[in-house]
Amino acid sequence: MDTRILLCLSLGATLMAGEPPVPSWPKVLRIGVEDVKPGREAAHQKNEFAWSKAFVQAKSPYHYLGLVPMAGPNQATWVWFYDSLAGLEAHQTYLEEHPALKAQVEALAAKDAEYITNYSSVAYVLRADLSREIGNMAPRFYWTSTILVKPGHDAEFAAGAKKYAELYEKAGLKPRWGVYQAVAGTVNPTFLWVVPLHSLADADATMADDEKMAKSAGPEELKGLSKFIADCFLREDAQLLAVDPKMSYPDAGEIAGDPEFWKVWTAKPAPKAAPAK
Repeated sequence: MDTRILLCLSLGATLMAGEPPVPSWPKVLRIGVEDVKPGREAAHQKNEFAWSKAFVQAKSPYHYLGLVPMAGPNQATWVWFYDSLAGLEAHQTYLEEHPALKAQVEALAAKDAEYITNYSSVAYVLRADLSREIGNMAPRFYWTSTILVKPGHDAEFAAGAKKYAELYEKAGLKPRWGVYQAVAGTVNPTFLWVVPLHSLADADATMADDEKMAKSAGPEELKGLSKFIADCFLREDAQLLAVDPKMSYPDAGEIAGDPEFWKVWTAKPAPKAAPAK
């Protein structure tokens, strides 16, 4: 994602005693994207794993998700999540106040230059009015659409997004997505539409739900949706991203919600062999 930030589409969840975490959409995302050199993926992942372990050892309160595309350009994406835009400043201040961690990060960033050709980032804020609950899900994938809207058509986009959700509900389906609006790092107005998936079978189910919605809506409603897209959208880029545990720094809620997936962070080290007598 764009500057190691967010879309830490990572879910900030507070653990209740003895209960699984209930994910919710973070209010602010900072998303960073790196273009990875061909053939350098494994070395890049190894360096990023060291990066993640540096944050674990420092017990940093700023968690993130690392993701890789299932199709498309050879990239790596990071998402950081915050409660407000002030969180971005607080994150930077935290690094300045922890010089040992900052030195580690700077050394790893210099090493990263061997594996990447470009890096960019974007900050987004949640559009709660257009989003729906994640539900009881531990996402391992995210299906995203970055939508560049025609200038002056923000309100039209919002109205169309709400209509789309209404048609889903009318078909007896439960919408499950988050919508964010860019505030820095890209052209505006830009929106990010995020669908969480536990497996790629959920992607198949999502496409099947779209077909059910279309049958329920009827030709006139579908014609209206097509007009909305033609009148409002300039461009739409879709991505199917897989969370990489080694390139992530998950919080306690994420680990508790899917311990098998995050076992790289919970596995105990193998015992050392006893010295030969």
